Amino acid sequence: MKMSAETKSNLARLALMLGVYLIFASRIPSYYSAPGVAALLDGAVLAGIIAIGVGLTMIAGEMDLSVGSMAAFAGILSIKFYAFGMIPAFLMVIAVCAVLGAIQGYCIYKLNISSMVFTIGTLIALRGLTLVVSGEKTALIPFEDIAQTDILSAKFLVFSIPSAILLLMVLAADFFSRRTLWGREIFAIGGGRSEARAAGVSLKRPIVLIFALSAALAGLAGALLSVRTGSASPLGFEAVLLEAVTACLIGGIALSGGRGSILGILIGLFTIRFLVSGIAALGAPFWMQSLATGALLIFVIIAEAGIRYILRRRRFALAQRATA
Repeated sequence: MKMSAETKSNLARLALMLGVYLIFASRIPSYYSAPGVAALLDGAVLAGIIAIGVGLTMIAGEMDLSVGSMAAFAGILSIKFYAFGMIPAFLMVIAVCAVLGAIQGYCIYKLNISSMVFTIGTLIALRGLTLVVSGEKTALIPFEDIAQTDILSAKFLVFSIPSAILLLMVLAADFFSRRTLWGREIFAIGGGRSEARAAGVSLKRPIVLIFALSAALAGLAGALLSVRTGSASPLGFEAVLLEAVTACLIGGIALSGGRGSILGILIGLFTIRFLVSGIAALGAPFWMQSLATGALLIFVIIAEAGIRYILRRRRFALAQRATA
């Protein structure tokens, strides 16, 4: 059976990820120990869950820049709601964030405005709202309740509850995007708005849906990390957007929309985590992590552009041969 272009692309990215992993595993024994793998999985939770939502907006040809502020807002809310119980707190936070995201998506659709411009505004506004809700202070779970959060740090083989949730979210989002009508609509509007309209696809539902999902996932990630540590800062999660977008780009999500996969995002995410964690474990200075991540992203982008150029030339040559 002939493999699709996307499958080939994901296999190439998987080979890159394994190559990065093996380079550092050969020098850092903890990389292939159970505690080391568990630490790598836990370190990917925040950016990974958020990257799923950001990736869905990118596939639709949009971009949600407000996820860092949304995660911080969710973190403060999760501590405030913790008195109702851990699970009710998570559910309430996810619901609040999903509603805010849906409102954001509806405004972007109704006003026909660039999502990048609009979400810069919501990024700033949500950060301000977070400061107001928190009273400009770090929110803390009461000391007598802190022991209840230990379950989020407990390990089952190499998995904790947050890392297991990450993998479940990846599988659920991959199934949704590929096997459901609403998921296919997201790809359709990303591939071409005019063509999607001509085919009868409404823009309203997928746009509102992707921003609701992006906000809900950012809320879930922010709540998980905040409850796990027992505290939440109103100024937290400022850098998570950059890692999430980088994971999407390395994972094959096109900025122009209509191309990519959730599994590709997972591959891109762990490629970054293996690289950054390995550099840190070797004792390199912090700036080296940013330099290496940027170099990796540039390498992937140039390699993709080169491959597309070669394929276009090959198709052109074949077409000329056929007409001759």
